[in-house]
Amino acid sequence: MNKFLFCLSFLISLHVAKSQTTNTNISNGIVFDGEPYLAINPTNPQNLVAAWMGLKFSGGAFRVAIKTRASFDGGNSWSAVKTLPHFSTSFGSADESMVFDKNGLLYLAYIDYRQLPDSGGIYVARSLNGGLNWDTPSKAFDAYDVPNKRPFDRPWLVVDQSDTPNAGTLYITSKPAPWVFPPNRNYFKASSDGGHNWTPIANVDGGTHLVGNLIAQPMAAPATTRNGKFCAVYPSYVVSQNTLPAFYLASSKNKGQTFDYSTVMAAATMPMDTNFKNGYRLLANPADSNQMAFFLPSMMNGDADILALHSNNGGQTWSSPVRVNDDPVANGKAQDMVWAAYNGQGKLAVTWRDRRDANANGFWNAGYDFYYATSSDNGQTFSKNQKLSSQFVSFDSVLIQSGNDFMSCTYLADTLYTLWGDTRTGRMNIYFSKTIASSNMNVGTILLNGEAAPWEIYPNPTPGDLNISVGTEWLGQEMWVLDMHGRIIQREKILQPVFQVSTARLLPGSYILRIGMETQKFVKE
Repeated sequence: MNKFLFCLSFLISLHVAKSQTTNTNISNGIVFDGEPYLAINPTNPQNLVAAWMGLKFSGGAFRVAIKTRASFDGGNSWSAVKTLPHFSTSFGSADESMVFDKNGLLYLAYIDYRQLPDSGGIYVARSLNGGLNWDTPSKAFDAYDVPNKRPFDRPWLVVDQSDTPNAGTLYITSKPAPWVFPPNRNYFKASSDGGHNWTPIANVDGGTHLVGNLIAQPMAAPATTRNGKFCAVYPSYVVSQNTLPAFYLASSKNKGQTFDYSTVMAAATMPMDTNFKNGYRLLANPADSNQMAFFLPSMMNGDADILALHSNNGGQTWSSPVRVNDDPVANGKAQDMVWAAYNGQGKLAVTWRDRRDANANGFWNAGYDFYYATSSDNGQTFSKNQKLSSQFVSFDSVLIQSGNDFMSCTYLADTLYTLWGDTRTGRMNIYFSKTIASSNMNVGTILLNGEAAPWEIYPNPTPGDLNISVGTEWLGQEMWVLDMHGRIIQREKILQPVFQVSTARLLPGSYILRIGMETQKFVKE
């Protein structure tokens, strides 16, 4: 098996990649795969780990389990699937999240539970080898940590990446299970020993910034800052606190022992169809402890849009909402399932599900694509929206079911790595895309259909000049050489069907040759 994987990886490294958007099905489940999560190793940026919910036969029935795959070449090839364990033959799993600490240790949190009678909790597993294997998970939350509230839903996991005394501290936020009626609150725990032991369960909201009695699912979206703070944004509606529905930021310098609070957003808005995926995301700039960003779907402009708010003073004050999607305002086309990430230089990338090309308005019968935009000014303005998905996906009623509430992305320099679930095959599967964000060029992705590019390069790898043979239809077009971050190294016009490109100025490594809308990868020895 190891020999087979090595040969497969070698062949893939020589395979052709098209610059038109290419999506790779990395789950290939036979019925349903959902809610993917993607993490990137800060000590080895070529190491990506994908996790998702997938059906597996267990305990005499098909049950949802958490599955993972790892890549060590930037998403060009992936390891065999690993499955996280159940803690009872009748348990099912859900809601995974992952994070690498700054030393390259990977953590994964997920729910393993049963309803009626309710049991289980939130478990945390660790990987010392970049997601290839996992240790035995340990329990972080129990279903009865708060009597009658089952506080184990949406376990978002973050880790402190700072150089402060809080470095390495893990935090999990959660909320009551979906079948628990309000009044409800949100919860968190912290761990200082790699997730083996956790602080007693406590609330994120508090004081004069309570969730209130009207919100059924008050999810807390967490983040940690460069200067060692633990932060979370959550919804609230208490008229005595604010006459408008609000989102508050809770921030703590002492691992959640005490919190300071500020208002992120307070606004009256139209109610949103509950079939839309209304999750929201808080981010902290890893390059600037004063900068944060918050993203959410909202009906503020008359239909479901993706909105961004930003702070430049550590969350004390926040901007007005900025509309991220650039389709016509109030056109009836809905955007939802938002995710976002900072890169190491503080630039933002935002991804979402988009129905602007659908024939129907609203949710029902509206097909969809997946889009992204970037921001170089901490969310004040956003780039032109670009597609991530390679095809428009027709509406499927499975979208009303739980288990497909979020997508995921990571952002490294100018490369955007994205995971989402869609139903293009007639079943919900997880798709991966690797995109040069500034040029919307897709690189280094496995082609599953064996297509070949309409021009040739040889030898590959090359110690010297690269020979290129093109058809006459390519004469007069430009040829570009780019590095693996999408930066243009050289360019020239094609004047003859067979020509050479000098690689004398290139350092050894992988590069992209682009002609028109087609690309191939080559290696300089």
